[in-house]
Parts: sequence; C-alpha cells; structure tokens
Amino acid sequence: MKKIYSIFLLLTAMLMLNSCSDEYSFSSLFDRYQTEALTAVSGDEQVTLTWAPQSGKSNPKEYLILWTSSVATAPGGSMRVAGDVTTATVEQLVNGATYTFSVQADYPHGLSGKQTATCTPKSTRIAVSEYKAMAGDKRVFVSWKAPETSLAYTYKLEVIEGEKVIKTLTPEPTATSCLINDLTNGIEYTFVMTVVYAHGNSDISTSTATPGEVAPFSYLPNEPRIYELVKFELNPAYYVAGEVVSVAWDFADGQNAVGENVIHCFTKSGALNVKCEVTYADGSKEAATMNVNVGAFAWASTNGDYAKGSSITFSHDGQTFYTANSTSKGISAYNAITGEKLWEVSTASDGTVYGEGPAVGKDGTIYFGTEGTGTVKAVSPAGVLKWTTKLAKACKAAPAVTSTGIVYALDDAGTLYSIKASDGSINWKATQSGAAGSVVVDAEGNVYIGTAKGIWSYTEGGKLRWTGPTVKVTERGGSMAIHNGVLYAALKGKGGVVAVDMTTGTQKWAYASSVGDCYNPVVTSDGTVIFVEKAGSVYAVKANGTLKWKTPVSSYIYTGAVAGADGYIYVNQYVSPFSVLKIAADGSVSEAFNIGKQTMSPIVIGPDQRIYYSTNGSIGAQSVGTNAATAGWPLHGFNLQSTNSLK
Repeated sequence: MKKIYSIFLLLTAMLMLNSCSDEYSFSSLFDRYQTEALTAVSGDEQVTLTWAPQSGKSNPKEYLILWTSSVATAPGGSMRVAGDVTTATVEQLVNGATYTFSVQADYPHGLSGKQTATCTPKSTRIAVSEYKAMAGDKRVFVSWKAPETSLAYTYKLEVIEGEKVIKTLTPEPTATSCLINDLTNGIEYTFVMTVVYAHGNSDISTSTATPGEVAPFSYLPNEPRIYELVKFELNPAYYVAGEVVSVAWDFADGQNAVGENVIHCFTKSGALNVKCEVTYADGSKEAATMNVNVGAFAWASTNGDYAKGSSITFSHDGQTFYTANSTSKGISAYNAITGEKLWEVSTASDGTVYGEGPAVGKDGTIYFGTEGTGTVKAVSPAGVLKWTTKLAKACKAAPAVTSTGIVYALDDAGTLYSIKASDGSINWKATQSGAAGSVVVDAEGNVYIGTAKGIWSYTEGGKLRWTGPTVKVTERGGSMAIHNGVLYAALKGKGGVVAVDMTTGTQKWAYASSVGDCYNPVVTSDGTVIFVEKAGSVYAVKANGTLKWKTPVSSYIYTGAVAGADGYIYVNQYVSPFSVLKIAADGSVSEAFNIGKQTMSPIVIGPDQRIYYSTNGSIGAQSVGTNAATAGWPLHGFNLQSTNSLK
C-alpha cells in the first residue's frame, strides 16, 4: 500500500511540473531579451525614453517602464507600451527632480533584466530676468531682460493694488520696458510679469514700487562689493523735464562714465554718494545723487587645490580667476568677488597641469596644456570643454594666445604647434629639440620658443626666421619676456638671463647667476630685467646687461616676481617666514604682508589691487594698494590673462 501511495505522489508532482509554463525552465531565462541603448532626454515636465530591442531577436508582448525620483514630492510611477514600440514619453513629472527610469521587455514567460537611465526634466517656459520697477510721479517704469529662448511667447503685465488687478498690459514681445501712467502717489503697487508660451505660462516675476518715491537711477546688485561689476541704469520716470540727450555719472571713487546704462567697478568701499546728471535737448541739466553702500572684500582666503608652479589668471572683466590644481589634476574657476569655486575641469586622464598655467583668449576661452599624454585643451568661461588637441609629447610650456585666434603650444620634444583657437585644428608645426621652456609672441605675430637646447623664432605662417644662441631655457613656461625689440630668457644652471636681438637672433649679452636655475623674467618700463634665482636671490639687470642690484630674499625660491605700478617689485618667499616682499628701485627689501604658508605658484597683482597666491590647500588674496605695472613685461605670462603675447 505504501509503495502504491509513493508512486501516486511522484506522478502528481510530475503532472504539476508539466502543467506550469516554461517560465521556470532554464531555457526560458535566455528567451527574455533585455533592451539595448536606453537614452533619456529631458523636456518640460516630461522625459522621452528611447531604446532598442536586441538585434535579430523577437519583440516582447509589451515593455514595462518604471521610474522613481530623488525627492519625496516627485512620486514615481509605471507604464506599459506595446512590444513593437521603442520610444515613450513620461509626462506630469516635476521639473528639477532627478528621475531614474528602467525599461524591461515583458515576454509571455516573464520579464527581462532592466536597462536604466537618469534624467532631470527642466522647464522651457523661461521667465524674464533682471525684472525691476522704478517709481516716478504718478507713474512707474518697469524693465526686464527678455527670456533666453527660441520659442515664441507674449507678455502679460498685471498691475495690482492691494489684492486687486487694476490694469493688464500686453507689451510687445520685442519690448524690454514699459512706462505705466495714471497711478496714485503714495500707494504701493505690485507689478507681475508672466511670459505666455503656447504650452503654458512661465513662473511669475514680481516687483513693487510706490509712485512719488522717485529714485534717479537703479543699480544691480543691490549690495555691491568693491571691484564687483555693478550695472547702473537711469530711471526715465525721474528725469521728465524734456528729452534726455546725454547722461554723465560720477561714482565718488575718482571714476566717471557716460551713458544711460553703464557698468562700473567701485575702487573704494563704504557709503559713496553717486551722482547722475542728465542733459536735456534744450541744453538744461538736472542732477541727482544717491548713497550706494559698497561692501569691503568678501574673502581673503578660500579653499583650493595646490597650484604648483602655475600662475593665477583672470577673466577680462576681472570677476573670475582660473588656476591649475596639482592635487586633483585640472583647471578650476573661482568667483573673484566671493571666493566661491564655480567649476572644475578634470584632466586626470591626460595628466597634471603642473607648471602649466591657463591663458585666457579674447573671447574668454581658457587654454592650457597637460603633461601626461601631452594635450592642449580649450574650456569655455562656463566650464565646458570645447576641444582637445593631442601633441606628440608632454605640454609643459605655458601656451601663448593671440587676439587673432591662434594658440601656440610647445611640447617636450621641442615641437611648436600653431593651433586654431576656434576648433583646435593644427595650422602647422615645426620641430627643433630639447625639453620645453617657453613660447611668446611679439606684436607682429612672430613666435619665439626656448628649450633646453636653444632659442628659435618663426613667422606667424610657420617659416623659420632665425636660430638663436644655444642655451638652456628653464622648463615649464614663463621663462621668456619681450621688451623694446629684445627677447629675454631665464636659463638653467648658472646661466642667469640672456638677451637676444629679436630681429636677427644674435645674443646681445648674458648675465650669469651665482648658484642655480633662474625663473620668470619681468621687465620694468625702463628696461630693467628682474629675475629670480632658485637659491633665493632676486637680480635686477639693466638694459645694457650690467647689474643694477642683487638682493637675497630667501634660501629657496623659483616662483617669479611681479612689477607693481607703484615702482616696487613683489616676490614671495618659498621658505619661512613665508612672506610677500616688496623691493624698491634701489634693491632695498621690506615686507608687504605675511602668508604664513609655503607657496610655489607665481604671485600676481589682480585687478582689485590684491596679490593672489596659492598654498597647499588654499588660495589667498591681500591688498597692496596698487595695480600691476602696465609697461614692459610686468608679470608671468605678460598680462592678467597670461597670454604670453603682445599681439
């Protein structure tokens, strides 16, 4: 009996197994084909997914789409689409939330594995910016900046008194201002601007004003700091005595400007009485003043990677500075007003930017080289990589950039590259020999290179002009300077500095140093050449090659000096007490300020009259009350953009 019962159980189990679908069989696992190439493209409150079935495989009966978000206020969800569909749009999402999407093929015998992608939907209903209202007598002048979009739109401007809309205006889409009349003095009005698109409205922009409380002008930002760009705008509702034909500004810091809308950087902090004077068509004048409270510097030190041997470079407007970081490998951008780090572009895959400072082109693009694989890179002011050009060897010499759109790079095989700044393509290249030292460009566009084997000059078109003296130019850029038809190069060993005639390539003179390598020559307005010796001395050599003075400032230094407009030479000590020193025209030395930390980067006097320097882990700036000199070759890279070019 027990034997018959056991046989019955076995037969029952076999029937149950046979009645199940092959979903649980081994072979079925290989028949659920996972999708390929899933992409997610953001839209306005929606994301469009696109995928592909495996090539040559059968379509599933459906696709299952699931999504979750990074924020609790943006719920997840699911949807299904037919098996012959390879794209789907997920709607009613929350703009600004990051979603993770998955797509699975659903076969009769089960679901495939997941393909995932992330995406963040963003609004395309862009609002106006810089929206403000300026009060006049029984009227208010409203102005704005148009939305940055290619979509068609209209404006709706509502005037609200209390909680009631008393006027609705529809300015033309091309308008950026509107004068609203017939208002009551002493009553506060709210002006609400909405940009109306075919697919919905933008977020509202609001501003309030009380007619009768008339300001002669407005300015942004409302709480400016010293050396920050401030936009001043005339209030046409204030000046109503006639047609305004000219506007003059006095900013109470020794600077003036003309125009209805001007941009100014204050060179003084405190409460400044800014004056705005207009001239009417009949020749009469009307002036008004306002107190503008200008804040002091927002920072003196900010966290930053170690910029070993690389100079700090500024944007043309002075509001941003760039530096190499030798720790994380790359280029970083900082807000010069707040000290905030804006972005970083990593070069970890191509090597460090040690000794290779960035240069800023005419359009604000930042150019720099890498030492690992040997590349030159171009990055937009927003931190977006524009192009990379591969060189034969490591790029150790700081690049030179002309205003005509040419980037010159020198690699460690002694090859000079002429590169189009627009797209990174190579115009021409020429090879000499020796490890890279420096590359500079004169006002006519002629190029000069120095390596560990000598000095050469080429025309802008790539023709060799001359071969100069066989000398060892110091490596890693910033080793040459130009002044009054003479090329100066800092040399290795005890070479000191050499002067070369830029027309013929003949050596005019050389002044040897006492101990070791020399770095970063600068030239003052009278032709005096200043250079530093690694052993810790600063030399001043006259234009005729005779010594003016030699001053020991440290036991070790190779970061270069900067010539101030006040006639002093500024240099930093690499060893204790880690001070920035200033050297007078007679060679006498005094302390400008103490850093307290080691720095290997060349110092620079920024547009805000502060000396910028980099330590291991921070970037500092301290005021010296002077700008960099404007004559000669006053600092590493020639100017605050480190272009290494007179053209």
